[in-house]
Amino acid sequence: MPRARREQAAEAGPRLRDNRELLAARLRELPATAGVYLFRGAAGQVLYVGKSASLHDRLRSYFVAPEQHTPRIHRLVDLAFDFEVIATGTEQQALILENTLIKRHRPRFNVRLRDDKNYLYFRLPRPRPGNPERVPEETAARLAAYPRPTYSRRLGSDGARYFGPYTDAKSLRRTVRELRQVFPFRGCADAVFRRGRVCLDYHLGICVGPCEGLVTPGAYAALLDDAAAFMEGRTARVTQRLRGEMERAAGELDFERAGALRDRLRVVEKLTREQVSSPRLGSDVDVLGVASEGGQGVAAVLLVRGGRLQGMEHHPLEGLGEVAPEELLDSFVGQHYGSSTSVPKAVYLAREPSSRAVLEQFLSSLRGSRVELRVPQRGRFLTLLRRAEETAAAALRQTRVAQDFDAARTDQALEELRAGLGLERPPRRIECYDISNTMGEESVGSMVVFEQGRPKPSDYRIFAIRTVEGPNDFASIEEVLGRRFAHLRRDDEEDSSFGIRPDLVIIDGGQGQLAAAHRAMAGLGLADVPHFGLAKRFEELWPVGAAEPIHLTGGGAAFFLVQRVRDEAHRFAITHHRARRAKAEVRSRLDEIGGLGPQRKRALLRRFGSLSGIREASAEELAEVPGISATLAAAIKELV
Repeated sequence: MPRARREQAAEAGPRLRDNRELLAARLRELPATAGVYLFRGAAGQVLYVGKSASLHDRLRSYFVAPEQHTPRIHRLVDLAFDFEVIATGTEQQALILENTLIKRHRPRFNVRLRDDKNYLYFRLPRPRPGNPERVPEETAARLAAYPRPTYSRRLGSDGARYFGPYTDAKSLRRTVRELRQVFPFRGCADAVFRRGRVCLDYHLGICVGPCEGLVTPGAYAALLDDAAAFMEGRTARVTQRLRGEMERAAGELDFERAGALRDRLRVVEKLTREQVSSPRLGSDVDVLGVASEGGQGVAAVLLVRGGRLQGMEHHPLEGLGEVAPEELLDSFVGQHYGSSTSVPKAVYLAREPSSRAVLEQFLSSLRGSRVELRVPQRGRFLTLLRRAEETAAAALRQTRVAQDFDAARTDQALEELRAGLGLERPPRRIECYDISNTMGEESVGSMVVFEQGRPKPSDYRIFAIRTVEGPNDFASIEEVLGRRFAHLRRDDEEDSSFGIRPDLVIIDGGQGQLAAAHRAMAGLGLADVPHFGLAKRFEELWPVGAAEPIHLTGGGAAFFLVQRVRDEAHRFAITHHRARRAKAEVRSRLDEIGGLGPQRKRALLRRFGSLSGIREASAEELAEVPGISATLAAAIKELV
């Protein structure tokens, strides 16, 4: 963006969408070729980077039928003051450029890997050519013949072999310690090496003593090659070579060397046995699972090399917003493998990415051979995919818990919420309400509580709707709020969930639900308790009687806190609604069976757990339940 235009935008000129004549003219002149486009904000900052096979069609889609946009795209277009395009020859070139620009600018509206400047690579250098059997006399030549493997924060182009990036530095360092037990390469700094004397590492058996010339350059180079093969998962090659050298040493009566090789071989075999192995896993694949919630996410990459499950990597994601699952996969796959040193033959995903052909071409160019993106439907890879997704979800939950207890983060979110909603003080206690039903049946209302920005499950409550017939969310929310706040006296100091006055009440819904909640609270003299309706369409917070909603800053701490509170209320409500619906189904189906009273129903449920468990049981298994005769068991099988 030219400096003059940036300064003009910074002076609060018209947004891009507001100058319709200029916008239409610019859109007409866009090329219908593949390329990358950038949206910029008022100060010239990059808000979003995207790619497309047709820049003309893609940019035009942002400004046509805006009512069909997701809340995320609606906010992006609303904030955009300018756009730029960069034409490329192919979609693959656009993908590469898009990844580069996302890493450079880290736009707030893009899905992106969390800043990886702290991620580590393991660097295995290649020894410089020389006489492989003769130990060099000069120190500089010895340093070149016996290079030291190191850690690196970035990929280099120095001819060394790089492995990574590793999101867990402790795990990488632990792996390297185990690696040196098998492949005792040097770990000392060059200044220590120049002394020409072995150090403690040699006596611990994790260095072969190149500083004193106790190993030839050729043997040391083979050591590094074996370490690289082991890191790549080619353990069979390493095992075969070590066994061959051990047998040769024993044949030459060099029993000390044979014993050392035997010990190294045992460690390799032990580490190999600890990995899950199956010929059906294939030789070289990744299985990718993703979990996302409230603008955050985690991708878990399960690594299979040489048919062995070697480990799992976690990659935190940012800037998710309301991104579709397909777009999330596109963004992660491109960014992750664009900086990875290992591209497998196949990547297994939960769903088809929107740019499958382009991504496969991109990955194949990185690997140097064909790479496939696959969606497993059954079998072992589907099981592994579920494991990866469960691992990603668990990692995301751990991240959310850690953030809950980050006082600085929660204080910032509460202060932003106070300022955004015009409250007198930060809302220490937030209560959120939601209604869940199926066509008005088994309707429940949920109340979830956050204190100091953290969930407080002990104060959660479920209300079974008593007075409302049919699917009437307005009347249901009025009943729930009336029942909840009937317990609250304005001077009540009781230490209970119902006895504590909230600082903020959020109703999951728009103006209709808010009006119903306001009637209930005003009728109890509690209209002064701040309460807002949260409309899901654009994450709008509606004050009572307002003509316009409040929009919290997208991507801000307060925005994500409100999202999380609402999501928790929805989860809690729907979980209990489904449980009530399942119990009702059991009652209704079992009630049709004559001779099956309450005691026998309870006995069946205790034994089989649910209606589906009863349905799957055989007549003989049903008859084993006390009070269930063979005739009654046959009737249950027929009617359930």
